[in-house]
Formats: sequence, C-alpha cells, structure tokens
Amino acid sequence: MKKLLYILSLLLLCSSYSYGYDYTYYIGLRGGMSHPMGATADTLTMPFEKTVGGIFGYHFHRNYIFEFGYTTHENYNDSTKNSSFDFNGSPLNATQQWKASRYSVMMYRSLNNPDAKINLQLGVGVGLLNWDVRDPATDTILNVTGLHDDQVDYDASELIFSSALGINYNLSSKWTFSTDIAYDYLSGGGAEFDPVVKIQRNKQQLSVFASLKFLFGGFKKTNWKSDETWRQPAQIVVSKKRSGIDSDGDGVSDSKDKCPETASGAMVDKKGCPIDSDGDSVPDGLDHCPGTNRAAYGAVDINGCPIDSDFDGIADYLDNCPNNKKGAHVDESGCPVDSDGDSVPDGLDDCPNTLFGVDVDKNGCIDLTILSKTLVLNIDYLPGSFEVDPNNRKRLKDLSRILNFVKDVRFDISGYTDNIGTTVANKKLSEKRARRVRDYLVGLGIDADRIKVFGLGETNFVESNKTSAGRAKNRRIEIMFYK
Repeated sequence: MKKLLYILSLLLLCSSYSYGYDYTYYIGLRGGMSHPMGATADTLTMPFEKTVGGIFGYHFHRNYIFEFGYTTHENYNDSTKNSSFDFNGSPLNATQQWKASRYSVMMYRSLNNPDAKINLQLGVGVGLLNWDVRDPATDTILNVTGLHDDQVDYDASELIFSSALGINYNLSSKWTFSTDIAYDYLSGGGAEFDPVVKIQRNKQQLSVFASLKFLFGGFKKTNWKSDETWRQPAQIVVSKKRSGIDSDGDGVSDSKDKCPETASGAMVDKKGCPIDSDGDSVPDGLDHCPGTNRAAYGAVDINGCPIDSDFDGIADYLDNCPNNKKGAHVDESGCPVDSDGDSVPDGLDDCPNTLFGVDVDKNGCIDLTILSKTLVLNIDYLPGSFEVDPNNRKRLKDLSRILNFVKDVRFDISGYTDNIGTTVANKKLSEKRARRVRDYLVGLGIDADRIKVFGLGETNFVESNKTSAGRAKNRRIEIMFYK
C-alpha cells in the first residue's frame, strides 16, 4: 500500500509544470450524456441521451473555483430498452419525452496541486432545473393532476442540489480538457402536482460531461529572467562559402562539411547539415510550410506541407474522417456534416432539410416510391377483431411522416376478410377494420378529408380460403394513393 501511495505521489509531482491556473477566468463548451432517474413509474424510465451546453469559471482562490453552467437534456422512455442504463432511446418507440434546461452554480476544490498537468476536483452547488414531459409524436406537454384536482401541464422549475467529481488535464497554458460526473437531486420545490404524480416523477439526474475550457484574464505568473533564455528561438547559422571545394554548394567547404550531399537550396548549420526547424524531415529552404505542427510528422508531402488526402481542407493528421467523398461539407475534425440526419452529407445532399427519420434516396431526397403502389397490411386479426397490431402501427407511423410532408396525396383504405362467417357480417367487419386504420392515421395528424374508407368483405381473395395461411392473407387492409 505504501509503495502504491509513493508511486501516485511521484506521478502528481512529476506533472506539476503546467500553467492552467495562472489565469482568473475560463469559458468552455460542454457535452456528454444525461440520465433522469428515481421515478417510481415505469413510464419515466429513460436511457442515457446526449446533452450539450457551456460553462464560465472564476478562480477566486488558488484551490477554489466558482463555475456557472448551462446544459440542455432530452430523453425518451424507449420501450425497447431493457434497462434505464441503456443509451440513445428512440422517439419512435417512446410515449414520453423528458426535456430539461439545467442552470447550476458550483464551487470546486482542487484535491491536489492545481498547477499539476492532471488535477482532481470535487464540487458542490445548487441550481435550477426547468423541465417538462412531452408527447414525442406531437411535441406537446402532457397533462397531469394538480394540487387542486385540476389538469395542469406536466412541467416545473425545480431547485436542485448538485455534487460533482472532475478530472482536469491541462493541454497548455490556456487550454484545459476536463471530464465530470455530476449528480443532481430534484428538491421538489416548484413541482405543484397531485401527491401521487409527485411521487412518480423523476427525482434525480445523473450526467457525465466532457468540457474544453479556454482560460483568460488576470494573468499572474511570475516571470523569471532565465525564462527569456529558453524562449529565444534557435539561431540559424549559414556558413559563408569558404575557400576550397564545396561539392553541394551549401557554403561549407567539403573539408568541414559533415553532410556533403545536401540538396541544393536547403539551409544548413555551420557543419553543413540541413536545418529542419519543424522536424518534418524537409529542410528549411525547401520547406514550403516551415511552421508545420510537429504532430504532423510522417504525414507531410515532399514540400513539407500536411497531406489532405480527401481535399476537405483538414490535414490528415487532424482529420478523423480521412476518406470523405469530394464535395461533402465537414466539421473542424474533418467529418461530414449531416444537418438533417439522413446519412447524406451536406454539400452532396440535394434536399438538405429532409424530415428526420424519413427514408431518402442516394441524393438525400425523400423516397416517394412507397406511394407509387398499393400498400398492403397483413394483420393477424383475431376472429371478429379490428385492432391494428404493433408491427403495422409502426408502419403507419412511418407512412404518416411522409403523408404529412406531401399533403396533396389522397388515398383509399379498403378492408377485406376471408370467407369464414356470413357475407353481411364480414362486410361490416371489413369496414370497421378500414375505419380503425383511418382513425389511427388521423390521430397521427393526417387530415380525414384526404381519406376514403371501403369495407369490401369477401372479395378479391389473394389466396385460397382452404388453408389457414391463405385465409390470413385474405384478411388484410389495402391503401391506394392518388392525387
């Protein structure tokens, strides 16, 4: 145990030469994952989802920091997730959406030397959480029972108490990267609901953040005279041509030239060897990009410039996506930007504002071929029933997204049955089944005036009624589109 403590102490001591805390303020961008929890109702079990925001910090003491933060959170109670600790719920499989804005004031204390390269911090604070619970399909706030047995919006502005554990890594004197685990307790203040509703709601929130901070203002580092010597740039020494033979024409005679075959035009030191200020293996004088970052070593061309294989303006050593298609718009990390989330990058997307979740063609435009032929719903109805099964409800949801976009398309819904039962009863049953599909689509925002319903009963069989499999295919809904 003592040996382990000694090793940890030595690592912290050896990393104590960064100047991240020589500045009074910092601002930063924050992103990560959040997970509302603590609800007693299964409908509010929500997986981890992404969260974004920003921070502002003030170093009021060497070991203490005030930090003001803002983040936004959106989570879905995705019914396909087995655990609340799953990730990335889908609005298509959810009945509720948790949407929140978090405002926090935290005080952090450094747990080791704040000038260390790696610094541990522990924080506590308070804040405000503005939240509401919405219907994902309509983006409207749900209603619940209030304190006075009235119907109120399921939203509140709650006081929260927060704690956090963070790790800072000082990239340079002005840039710091940090990760934090934050726990928020929702106090209940501002949540004016019926006691049953109040007990069932989310009462905690767990977040994992990653932040990039820029430090500025109030620089207070002591300047030592010896620092000036270290900051002086290396002097480039070019020897004048001496008497005698100079085979490579670099100004250093062969008798004193340690590198007698230097390429013409390269700058050399007093020994006649090439000078390479940026360490990219291309000598100064021949280097068209003499200030190349040393991180690009091994990824420069013969002229000393960083290679950009996919011509997206981001050098390969900085490019996280080095094989983009030409013409695609990229972000600062070199990865394609896809504003509408249809998997076709901006710049190559002929329809850059396509509805989220709708199928598109290779050019990024909505695929309307689904409307060019009759849509058949084979529903495994129980005898005499007319409810739509979950699988076909999902198909109707996908269809409604397209129909809500192309509002000039009209359609007929026709119901069919097998030959079990009387002709009159089957005709009425087929009409009920067709009307149920129409009502479901109207509930998803489709104008009822665009729909005609027909109950065709025992007609237009597609299979033999002599087998159960054939009768199942005859019990169907057909949707035909037209303008």
